[in-house]
Amino acid sequence: MRKLLTLISTAAILTTPAFAQARGFDSDFSQAITGPFKLEVIVSDDLAHRANNLPKKLSDRGTSSRLNSAYASNGKYGDRAIKDLLEEMHEEITGDFSKRGLVLSESAPTLLRITIVKAKPNRPTFNQLGEDPSLSFKSYGIGGAEVSAEFITAGGDVVGTAEYDYYSSFGDRPHLSASGVWTDADRAMSRFSKKLSKKLAKMNQDAS
Repeated sequence: MRKLLTLISTAAILTTPAFAQARGFDSDFSQAITGPFKLEVIVSDDLAHRANNLPKKLSDRGTSSRLNSAYASNGKYGDRAIKDLLEEMHEEITGDFSKRGLVLSESAPTLLRITIVKAKPNRPTFNQLGEDPSLSFKSYGIGGAEVSAEFITAGGDVVGTAEYDYYSSFGDRPHLSASGVWTDADRAMSRFSKKLSKKLAKMNQDAS
């Protein structure tokens, strides 16, 4: 069920599955959208499931020989970790929209639904540390996130979409060694927010 905002050691690296690098920002709008927008930030059903479980798909789990390792298997992040992602995404959107003069309003007819589709931490979350005593905060690996957006009219029609994803690579080890829990996921959300707000601001400018 979707959740609304209302509300590594070297061994670990080697057991972490490789992710595709960023596809870049992609958007599709059937019409110019100028706002204001009612903002809703949620996580996908899959990511909500991973808060307290391992991924449903075996292909989404890592290659660790310790099959119950939450960190290596990309799951059991904990509710607090998911809430942190939601709050970070909400903060990025509200900040970037404000800078570009884009209005967010609870009474706006157009809903902007931001979905954090997938997210992988660079370091074990608090819940994962509790699940696996062999882990420590020194454990680290590649991280990142996939984010999407839908613009939905009062009548329920989707008139625009956007998506972006970013994951670090194994070549980024010096960077990873200094990472926090969601460093690369935060980077993905920040880039998405900036690109989306820039796209919408241009629409506003062209419409004026």
